[in-house]
Amino acid sequence: MIELIGYLASALVAFSLLTSNVLRLRVLNLAGALVFIAYAALTGAWPVLAVNLFVAAIDLWYIISLKAKKDIFKLMEVGTADPLLKNFLSYHGRGISQFFPDFDLAKLKTPRCVFILRNLLPVGLFVYTEEAPEIRVHLDFVAEDYRDLKSARYLFNRPQNLETFKGFSAFTAISGSPKHTDYLIRVGFEEDKEKKGFFRKKI
Repeated sequence: MIELIGYLASALVAFSLLTSNVLRLRVLNLAGALVFIAYAALTGAWPVLAVNLFVAAIDLWYIISLKAKKDIFKLMEVGTADPLLKNFLSYHGRGISQFFPDFDLAKLKTPRCVFILRNLLPVGLFVYTEEAPEIRVHLDFVAEDYRDLKSARYLFNRPQNLETFKGFSAFTAISGSPKHTDYLIRVGFEEDKEKKGFFRKKI
């Protein structure tokens, strides 16, 4: 049993190194360090306990700092011919296809493209069409390192965005994958009872 605790601690630490999200990495690493502390206490491995106490303290400090950090968000609309837009779509093409396999900007009629800026960095792209009285979401993609839902909550929930989407009553979206469905629910969308895979969120 004690040996299994050691394996669990090692697995948590190893798994933490596979994630690119800094906050998630710190949380997993902290969990691994705490399990290592329990393992070291049970086996009398005091040097291991001391090192992991230090690691846990560092992880906890970083987690508190990351949670307390206040990011600045802005929306920046760009044209479909903008070089930044083309480069973003090209660079994140594989990730976009995983969540939005049917997305094709060229096939959309009069699309509106908006970058989500986080501390002035273009971390997300929102592509939609105006189908009054609703906004039809065709792409809502955020770079992997920034998938902590902060960008989504700013886009969909912040009061100042009422001016951006003034005159429209709701966002609508079609889920392209189970992960996308889970994301839509987490940011406040509700599935249409009559149309499976079709989601709506009031503005």
